[in-house]
Amino acid sequence: MTKHEWREFNADGEKVYYRANHHAGRWEFYSTLKSDPEWAKHDILPLENMEALREVLYNKHQRRRLPLKHLEQIEAMIEEMREALAESEGAPEQGDSKQS
Repeated sequence: MTKHEWREFNADGEKVYYRANHHAGRWEFYSTLKSDPEWAKHDILPLENMEALREVLYNKHQRRRLPLKHLEQIEAMIEEMREALAESEGAPEQGDSKQS
């Protein structure tokens, strides 16, 4: 199992800690606030957090501390998220043009 952690600040200026575990071919994502001792499990993190994870993994890969396939898996997830976001933004426009 590999574990990757990083932190960011939320809109209120409080530290948010993120953790991504890779075990048995699956990714598990967690987050917690500095003030909260419990980790909350997520199916997937928001796009901006996934991009931050990609940067963490890229840096580890550059130092030869991470296999390329882990980085490729996260990049594929990010690409799927971007496509889904583009489809959801484009869907109302397509629906409106058909009704007109």
